[in-house]
Amino acid sequence: MRRFLLLLTLSSTLEMHANAFSLRTTSMIGRYEPNASTSESASTSSTSLNAKKEICILGGGFGGLNAALTLSSLPWPNDDEKPTITLVDKKERFTFLPLLYELCVGDATLDEVAPTYTSLLKGTGIEFCQADVQGIDLDSDAVYLNPIGSGGQSSDTTTTQTTNKMDYDSLIVATGADINLKAIPGAEEFALPFYTLDNCLELRKRLTLLDALIEDNDFSQSDTIEVVVVGGGYSGVELALNIQERLQVGKGSGGGDQNQNQTNKKVKIKMIHRGEEVLQYATEFNRKTGVERLEKAGVEIITGTSVVEVSALEIDDKEDAMRGLNGRCQVTVENIDTKGAQTFNADILLWTAGAMATNTQQGILNSKLPRDASGRIVTGKYLRAKDCDNVFALGDCARVKQVPYGATAAVAMQQAPVAAWNVYATLTNDTNMNTDPELLPFTYLNLGEMMTLGGQDATISSMGLVEVNGTAASVLRRLIYAVRMPTAQQALTAALSSSGKRIEVLSKNQRKKNV
Repeated sequence: MRRFLLLLTLSSTLEMHANAFSLRTTSMIGRYEPNASTSESASTSSTSLNAKKEICILGGGFGGLNAALTLSSLPWPNDDEKPTITLVDKKERFTFLPLLYELCVGDATLDEVAPTYTSLLKGTGIEFCQADVQGIDLDSDAVYLNPIGSGGQSSDTTTTQTTNKMDYDSLIVATGADINLKAIPGAEEFALPFYTLDNCLELRKRLTLLDALIEDNDFSQSDTIEVVVVGGGYSGVELALNIQERLQVGKGSGGGDQNQNQTNKKVKIKMIHRGEEVLQYATEFNRKTGVERLEKAGVEIITGTSVVEVSALEIDDKEDAMRGLNGRCQVTVENIDTKGAQTFNADILLWTAGAMATNTQQGILNSKLPRDASGRIVTGKYLRAKDCDNVFALGDCARVKQVPYGATAAVAMQQAPVAAWNVYATLTNDTNMNTDPELLPFTYLNLGEMMTLGGQDATISSMGLVEVNGTAASVLRRLIYAVRMPTAQQALTAALSSSGKRIEVLSKNQRKKNV
C-alpha cells in the first residue's frame, strides 16, 4: 500500500507540475447590443470597459470543460467584471473516456464515468447550454446553435429549425473529432466505434444479449463468439482485453469473482492493424506488457492489414443462436504489401482505428476558420486560430504544429489552462495602452501513459521513473484517474466507487492465498 501511495503522489505531482508549467510557459443568447461594430474582432471585444464580457466554449470534453473551469477560477479584476462563461455541448453528460472500458464491462458506475454537466458545474458560475453547433460567424463574433431538449433531440421540427445566436467576446473551440467510416464500404452500417458514451452503452447492450442467448441453450458448445477489433493502438488493445475477459467470465464480473457457469464459452478475438506492430507509439515497457497480455489471452494479431469492405453474412450457421444480435457481418481485409485478401465473420465488429474529421462545411467548419485537409483548425503556438484575435482552438479539432500532437486526453488537458490563460490575458488587457496581451505558448510535457489490460490488470509507464504492471498498476491507475477528475466532488466519487472496490478485491484474493 505504501508503494501505491508513493506512486500516486508522484503521478499527481507530475500532473500538477504540467499544469503549472503550462501556465508559466505557456438567459445565454444575444446578450449584446445589435448595433455594436464588428469590423475588428480585437476592438469590438471592448465596446465598453465596464461591459460584462462573454466567453463561449464549444465542446465539453477534456479540453473544453477544463478550460471553462480554469477560466472560472482565474483572478478577474472584480466580480462585476468577471465574464459570463458558457459551455456548449450536444450531450447531457461529460464522459471520462479512459474509463469507458470499465463502464462497458460493469467495473465502473455511470456517475463515476459520465456525470452530468449540471452536476459538475454546480457552484462554479459556469452556464451550460445543450445544443448542436450550426456555424460560427467570425465577422459578427457569434455562434449559431440548435438547442437540444431534455430528451436529447434537437428542437427542430419537420418544417422549421430553431437556431439561436450567441454573441461572444472570446471563443474557445474544443469539439473534438468525429469518427468517419464512410470510406470503407459497409463499415458505417455494421461497425461499432468505441469513442462515446452511446457507443459504450450499445456495446454493453450487445454483451448482455449475448449472455441471454447463451443461457437460452441455443448456443451450442461448439459455437464460438467471434469478435473483430479494428485498430491496434491503445484503445484497441484495451478494448480487446476487457471484452475477452468479459465474455469469458460473464456479466457483472468486473474482473472479480468468475461466473463458473460461463467460463466454458469459446471466444475468438482478432485484431486488425495497419501498422507493422501494435502499440507502436507506446513506451517499450507498455508495448511489451500489452503484447504479452494479448498473446496470453489468445487474441490473434494481424498486422500490416487494412479493412477494405464490411458486408452482411452470406452463410450463417449460428443464425438461430444469435437471433436479435445487431451488427453481425463479414469483414474483408487486405494485406498492405501482398494485396492478399481474407474474410472473417464477426458477431461484433469494434472500430478503434482512429477518429477522423469529416472536413465538411457543417458545425464549427461552417465558418471562415482556417483548417487543414483533415478539417482541423489551424492555430499557432498560442492556440489562437490563424488570423483570429479572439478565437482559440484545442484538442482533437485543432492542429497546433505541422506534425499534429496525438489525439489524446492528455494533450487536451494540458492545452486547456493555456487557452484559458490566453483568453484571460486577451480580455483583461488594457486596449487603451496599445499593448499586446502577454500570451503563453503551448508546450506539451509527456507525463507517460496508462493502459487497462483487464479487470485487475494494467500497465503504467511515466517519464522513465515509474514502470509498474499487474494488479498494483490497476489500483494505481484508478487512483490517478480519480485525482484527474475535473472537480473535487467527482474525484471523491471516483475514488470511493472504483479504488475501494479494487482494494477489496485485492484483499479477498490475498485471503484466498492464505487459506
